[in-house]
Amino acid sequence: MNLTNLTELELYFADHFDTVLFPVLAEIYQDKGEYDRAKRVCEIGLEHHPNSIDGQFILSKAELGLGNLTGAEKWMNKVLTQIPDHTAAATSLPMVQEQLDRSPATLKASWKRALQVNPDNQFAKDFLSDKKPKPKPKKKKGKTPSASKIPDIPKKDKSKKPLPKDLSVEGVAISPRLATMTLVNVLKGQGLYHQALEVLDILEEKGEGKKRIDAERKAIQTEL
Repeated sequence: MNLTNLTELELYFADHFDTVLFPVLAEIYQDKGEYDRAKRVCEIGLEHHPNSIDGQFILSKAELGLGNLTGAEKWMNKVLTQIPDHTAAATSLPMVQEQLDRSPATLKASWKRALQVNPDNQFAKDFLSDKKPKPKPKKKKGKTPSASKIPDIPKKDKSKKPLPKDLSVEGVAISPRLATMTLVNVLKGQGLYHQALEVLDILEEKGEGKKRIDAERKAIQTEL
């Protein structure tokens, strides 16, 4: 079966709830703003793969999109318990906790970690240098904070270059159009390092950040 589009990926997932590819589908829903679907896919996938970091983080973003800040905080914390230097989670968590009015001690610890993973984080610098934060706008009754305040994974650059042939995971051909860093992490988690390197090549052709790709390549090479 060739997973060349969302419909085929959905059909495959419907027949294989235990697939390690569930974060790929969830991320597509997340990018489309279909947070409820992204959440459901992650919940199902995590029943079979409870330690999937990508599944946990995408679920945190889905909860955020749905306005469930407590749920988003919970899953970001879970990610960081396993990978303390997970950049996206470490950066997003204190911003969520600001909205939840967490204690100064909690915020300080979270902002400190955010600065450790990204020394250029100006929000963290301001908080930790005791600069007075800008006053928060008054919350309107019945409304949830905007998810746009939380940094998200950059959108992929759409390239018109011809893409390599399909990859095979779980005996299924995967279209290069589904290549994302999430797929790279899924492949790494399954020990499919050569396939992960192939996906990185595709991402480089599509214009993904070279610095991140080079870092991923080095990490994979140490495992080979």
